Amino acid sequence: MRKIILTVLVLAFFGVSYAAVTGSADDATVIGGGARPLGMGRAFTAVADDVDAVFINPAGIAGLKGPAAMAMFTNLIGEIYYSEYCGAVPFRWGTVGLGYITTGVNQIPTKNEQGEIVMTDYYDSLFLLSYSSPLSRYFGYGRNIFVGLNYKVFNRGYSGGYNLFASGQSFDFGIKLVLSPYLSFGLARSNILPVSLGGILRYSSGIEESLTGQTKIGVAAKPVIFNGDLLLVCDGKFPAQGTRPVTANFGVEYKVGSALAVRGGFDQSIDTTNTSRTSWSPTFGLSLGVRGFRIDYAYHPFYNDPELATTYLSLSYVGEPWLALKGGPSALPETPERRGRQ
Repeated sequence: MRKIILTVLVLAFFGVSYAAVTGSADDATVIGGGARPLGMGRAFTAVADDVDAVFINPAGIAGLKGPAAMAMFTNLIGEIYYSEYCGAVPFRWGTVGLGYITTGVNQIPTKNEQGEIVMTDYYDSLFLLSYSSPLSRYFGYGRNIFVGLNYKVFNRGYSGGYNLFASGQSFDFGIKLVLSPYLSFGLARSNILPVSLGGILRYSSGIEESLTGQTKIGVAAKPVIFNGDLLLVCDGKFPAQGTRPVTANFGVEYKVGSALAVRGGFDQSIDTTNTSRTSWSPTFGLSLGVRGFRIDYAYHPFYNDPELATTYLSLSYVGEPWLALKGGPSALPETPERRGRQ
């Protein structure tokens, strides 16, 4: 019974129901990226300086100087498998990233068309292709403004005792404004493709679901008195659907030396049983990094219920800056002003 209850709860969190009915559905990126942003209460829109920015704000990967990759594994509330993989490579013409998320639950008691109880597996996968660049690469100004775009492909459904599958596509868009090393702003809009242009999930049964979108606005600040070691972050999330409330996220990160970081935050989530009600959940995280590698740990309960808490573990790698991105002339777009100085 506990497994059935938890399964229904988590699938509701993703916006998926057992019955194929016309409605809306979230995608797997709603979890919040790697263990670092999860430990910071999922407040990461204005930070977005790691490769897992492809899942949160695609504009952020434009700041990478070398190739980067991340993998995260967990069991959501002990029952739902969930894995993330992402990588990004910077080129002279922009940064390209790939992301893949797979999640689901096995052996769900389900009624088939004959009314018999059968065991069914639920699966949900998301593949995305990301591109990001400083605005100055194309307009000659705005070197501190990053823009990014995701193209996403969805596949989800049921197999085993009950068979149903769906596929769809959409886009995300993001902006990151870096005013100084101590202050940045971010904006990200998920699932911007209109239903009329194909931004839907189409089931094998003929049912169609729209993809839930939201706008995230964030600010990240590093107080000067802490020499950049303390990071304070705040996000606001504005759903495209008018029936859902606006939510907020708060996070903090403190670097203890060059290898260790401690994190905490508060995540405001929408109640799955009543979309007009929200709850706050405290989060916690740690990380240890050495020679380009970093291990991140996060503790994140759902709906402020310790019994629904999940721990996350991710491994990240950031390579050495590529030759064209070490600050030399080849790192910058050609402009008339540069040609005049050469």
